[in-house]
This record gives sequence, C-alpha cells and structure tokens, in this order.
Amino acid sequence: MSLAGQQLGRYRLQQVLGVGGMGEVYLAIDPVIQRQVAIKVIREEGSAYPNPTLTQESARLFHREMKAIATLDHPHILPLFDYGEEIVNGARLSYLVMPYRQEGTLATWLQQRQSGGLL
Repeated sequence: MSLAGQQLGRYRLQQVLGVGGMGEVYLAIDPVIQRQVAIKVIREEGSAYPNPTLTQESARLFHREMKAIATLDHPHILPLFDYGEEIVNGARLSYLVMPYRQEGTLATWLQQRQSGGLL
C-alpha cells in the first residue's frame, strides 16, 4: 500500500520512486527548507512482512545501512540527511532521508551513460 500523501516526520510523501525487497523509495518535500528529498521506507511490522524473522532481519539490515551511510563522507556518495521511526496507519516505519536526484538510480544513470570509460 502506497504511503503517497502521508506525512512522515516533517516530510510530506509525494509519490513512489521505486520499490524493492525491503521497502519503497518516495519523492518527498521537506517543508521547512522547501526542498525535495528521497525517503527510503521499510515497514518493521505488520502485514507487509508476514514472516516475523524476515521482518526482524530487514529491520536489522536497514539500521546497519543507516549507520554505514552516516559514516561516509565523499563527494560522490549521497549523504544521509535524516533518519526516523514512526507509526503510520498502525505500521511501524523506519526511514532514511537522502538527497533527491532527478537522474534516478545509479543503475539507471550508468545504463543511460552507455560509456565504457572510467567514471
């Protein structure tokens, strides 16, 4: 079930950008500073993941990803703007807030680039 139109923390989720095995990525607005952001969301409980073991493992991996991204500082790696946990419509959600890039995913960008040269 899409969360588009919902409020998550201070962010207003606008539309789904992508869906993966652990959750969804949304285009959102940060109304405080009027900028678009990308928010990766996983549901830590509820009907999205009926297997409790998989739910716990997904949450563990998501938290590990958050900590890893937070330690990185490189001009070619998107920074972590924010992190949060919230209950929305009865489901516990964890989310990462990162810069939104209109170019899309790295995979899409590489495919469009079609160059064998070094990055």
